[in-house]
Amino acid sequence: MSVWAVVALAGLGGCKETKPTPTPEPGGEVQATRTALLGAFGACVVTSARDFQQVAAELETATAALAAQPGDSTRNAARAAYHRAMDAWQILETMQVGPAAPRSMPGGAELRDNIYSWPLVSRCAIEEQLVSRSYESQDFPNSLISRRGLYAVEYLLFYEGTDTACGPTSPIVSGGTWAALSTEEKQARKRAYAAAAAEDVHRRAVQLTEAWEPGKGDFAKTLETAGPGNTVYATSQAGLNSVSDALFYVEQTVKDTKLARPLGLRDCDGDTCPEYLESQFAARSKANVRSNLVGYRRVMEGCGPDFSGVAFDDLLVAVGSEALATKLHERGAAAQAALEAVNESDLVQALDQDKASVRALYDGVKGMTDVLKTELVTVLDLELPQTVEGDND
Repeated sequence: MSVWAVVALAGLGGCKETKPTPTPEPGGEVQATRTALLGAFGACVVTSARDFQQVAAELETATAALAAQPGDSTRNAARAAYHRAMDAWQILETMQVGPAAPRSMPGGAELRDNIYSWPLVSRCAIEEQLVSRSYESQDFPNSLISRRGLYAVEYLLFYEGTDTACGPTSPIVSGGTWAALSTEEKQARKRAYAAAAAEDVHRRAVQLTEAWEPGKGDFAKTLETAGPGNTVYATSQAGLNSVSDALFYVEQTVKDTKLARPLGLRDCDGDTCPEYLESQFAARSKANVRSNLVGYRRVMEGCGPDFSGVAFDDLLVAVGSEALATKLHERGAAAQAALEAVNESDLVQALDQDKASVRALYDGVKGMTDVLKTELVTVLDLELPQTVEGDND
């Protein structure tokens, strides 16, 4: 089933006030549901990672074809492959647990940042590599994350200008090496660089899938068996906190970075700041948020068709907080509806032509995340991520 069909088929429900439920003794229905949730989440990551690996392979093939035989058809095919890859990746953004997470987190291997490091990106760094052709080096996979990944592929495939974002102190500006490149040479290098970056993305997509797959890294089993004797998660609660932390991507990144900053609600001196939108070259900031919400609902409601399957809502029901589960369903659907009510093709046009619709989207996501960081963490005795603690907006 496509992402669009999954979104369209999601249902609604009613809600009423809930209260915290004490943590039950291990071995009861709640413990069984908690274990099932961790197992279902791991299976969801495996499925989602496999989906991304497939489209990452298609992106590698398409960019290689563009580099070998440039033209409108190969360029359009490479761009279409990029959109498919980002649709799949943005779902995984809400599942940064274990191998995808930073090394400071349990089981972290930083695969996420090596695949897509936004907002830690630099167009200038990419342009400096275009001049030095370091993307041809065997050491390219070890270069800074701002020079690789899906952000680099986006710039290289979609930006057709010949200017540079680098300032006068950059060697490629002060030394005149950027200006010395002809337009044709810049475009040729962009194609070759895109192919190298896409190859690296595909390689890391394979690493991510294998890290979670049964019979290989099997981090899915590590998460499901959280508890005594587990070297990564000493308790099932620790495993649950790890999944909850990943879910807070919608609070920290979607709400605060992808929406609040462009809307001028923070870190912006103007009425709006479209330069803070996520997708500056492929014009898919709205599409990215759409996939983020799908990823969120897979974790909150279930990873199967129509968001079926074991997820956080089932654990809430098991601890006697069915009303909260219903409220979270409603808030997730409301955020999705607010996104679909943005009529423009992307948020850059919406900010200019109908800012109110983008603000309504922000409010919808905030309504969802407010419940996350208050009622959900209280009822399930979860720990807020450190970056969320003290954030009252």
